[in-house]
Amino acid sequence: MEFFTSDAFLTIISVVGSTIAIVLALRADIGKRIDRVEKRIDRVEDRARADHQELIMGIGKLKTAVSVLGTKLDERLAPRRLVVQEPAGDYGVGEEPEGGQKDGPEVQ
Repeated sequence: MEFFTSDAFLTIISVVGSTIAIVLALRADIGKRIDRVEKRIDRVEDRARADHQELIMGIGKLKTAVSVLGTKLDERLAPRRLVVQEPAGDYGVGEEPEGGQKDGPEVQ
């Protein structure tokens, strides 16, 4: 019974109690830190998903713009038919000018 009333026993009980309290406090702190990290990973993941969607939309817009520019370039580079328009007031419909030739550009 002397051991239970000695200073050594009280020291051992104090050390064990303090150790248990420190371990429990560390576990709680580690749990809180893990929760914060998971919330950060979730936020980062959500932001990455949003950035990815914006990137896909931007790529789609660029593809559309490139397609439109390609079409315009094809139209400009395509060979065009030569169209000659004669003035409408030179002669009437169904009439031939005197001399048997029609007025207009000569084609050789």
